[in-house]
Amino acid sequence: MSKPLTIWTKRLVLTTILGGVLLVATFATQRAFHMSEINLLVNKADEQQLSYELIIHNPLTNAYSFTIVHD
Repeated sequence: MSKPLTIWTKRLVLTTILGGVLLVATFATQRAFHMSEINLLVNKADEQQLSYELIIHNPLTNAYSFTIVHD
């Protein structure tokens, strides 16, 4: 016969699941904000016919650096 889960085990499992959900939600939100910023920067640079360098440092969160290149 299997031993029933204690209240502490249930709380640990629930806390772990909620922590995972929050972590995924944080990455998704950060990625969306960065993508929005990137699109805005690129569109404005293209409108003004500026050369730029865009480097994505972390594909999971879309962490980036954007630099206008002066010729």
